[in-house]
Amino acid sequence: MLGASKATTTREYQLLGAEQFGALPGSQSYTIPAGTFYIEIEMWGAGGGGGAKWDDGSGRYATRYSGGGGGGGAYLKKTYYGAANMQVNDNISFVVGAGGAGGAVDNAGAVGADTTLSQHSRGLTTITSFSNVKAGGGGGGAVASLGDPTANGGAAGTATNGDVNTSGNAGSDVSSPVSAVGGAGGAGADPNGGAGGAGAVGTTLAVAGTAPGGGGGGGRNSGVGNQRLGADGGAGKVIVKAYG
Repeated sequence: MLGASKATTTREYQLLGAEQFGALPGSQSYTIPAGTFYIEIEMWGAGGGGGAKWDDGSGRYATRYSGGGGGGGAYLKKTYYGAANMQVNDNISFVVGAGGAGGAVDNAGAVGADTTLSQHSRGLTTITSFSNVKAGGGGGGAVASLGDPTANGGAAGTATNGDVNTSGNAGSDVSSPVSAVGGAGGAGADPNGGAGGAGAVGTTLAVAGTAPGGGGGGGRNSGVGNQRLGADGGAGKVIVKAYG
């Protein structure tokens, strides 16, 4: 926790504590320190996984297509003024999104999970429930299909019901079989979103997206080897700051 003293006037507020969450995606909570007047919450959605290579046909006659890059997760910032109801040791709960898995051979990448704000609670009592406050995860990178040789990059994640809502960046499309490089993953949303991973090229594997929210790179149009696989997207993140 980061400590700070009370401001000199009632119209100024100092940082009482800050904590970062994201190393372990899933349900987590922040414990409110004494004297809190409001909470500032920043959230990033997870990145989507990169798509893998896809074959049209089989064996020596197959035409192989590279996969699209995963989309980057969104960002939101929300200030919660629960002064009248906030007490020391109350909890602010949320879910940190897990990165989407990279696609196996002939499969699209998985969608990155949303990072969502859940509730303000005191023990088993809910003080405030938050409705659809989320930093959306990025879409998974696609594979090509019969009649459509383009593997689309995953869609950018979008945010809802924050005071600030910023979309991530879409993954790169790949037009195959011209391209022997997988699509690049989209970056997580600013500020400080994670980098998207590079697509596979040659014998170099696709690169996973960086947390928070970077999309994974796509696999390339190879007949053998792990360079055919899409890479995972980066996990989401939450930063909570208390002021009083």
